[in-house]
Amino acid sequence: MRYSFLILSLLFAGGTARAQQPEDKAPVNDAVQAVIDDDGGRAFIVNSKLKSLTQLRRLPGAAALTAPQQYTIFLGSAWTTPSLRAREAKLSNLLSAIQNQPDLNKLNNLGINNLYGPTYSQEVLTPFDCDEKLSDIGIKTILAGLVNEGSLPKTERATIYVVFLQPDLRSTLGTLTGRKHYLAYHQFLNVGGERLHYVVVPYEPDIDTAKAIALRALVAAALNPTGDVGN
Repeated sequence: MRYSFLILSLLFAGGTARAQQPEDKAPVNDAVQAVIDDDGGRAFIVNSKLKSLTQLRRLPGAAALTAPQQYTIFLGSAWTTPSLRAREAKLSNLLSAIQNQPDLNKLNNLGINNLYGPTYSQEVLTPFDCDEKLSDIGIKTILAGLVNEGSLPKTERATIYVVFLQPDLRSTLGTLTGRKHYLAYHQFLNVGGERLHYVVVPYEPDIDTAKAIALRALVAAALNPTGDVGN
């Protein structure tokens, strides 16, 4: 709980956004940063510098997803436990849970106003070893496999898959490690000629902090879905 309070406090520290190459130590200058992913492409991380949704911006000409639709994936067999399943409803509809008026005004100004659209969720009960590492390539492989086998519906342009990891599953992104170097990240891949946008959220014990992290990553992905520098 003490660690969760620290993360929540850090979320409300101010920051700005610009692109930066990843380093072995945690990036500290920006709230949402471009980094190099596992296969040499770019991903965007959300770190503890992000104060609120009001810090995010849409670049001129950026192909933003102004009507994002959340499709939540709870990844890992541990989601079958009652304590974790109790969290799922609170994480499955992030936009409709926004109550802060400045954040609502910001989203409306950015053209994101479908806060009460339909959302979907499912458990993907892949077994993982305790403290197992899951790279971004691993995430891509899982998502592509789900789409190809028909377990996930055909992606729509506005769909953003929000992947919540089970406890003790260690997220990695290039040389970076989740909860050490980033709180969440967003990326995309192409499956069968269709672009699939996704957010990865390492497990955060405090539910309110987890919601805050995931919401900021979801909105960042909607505003900057293809990795344009500057959001």
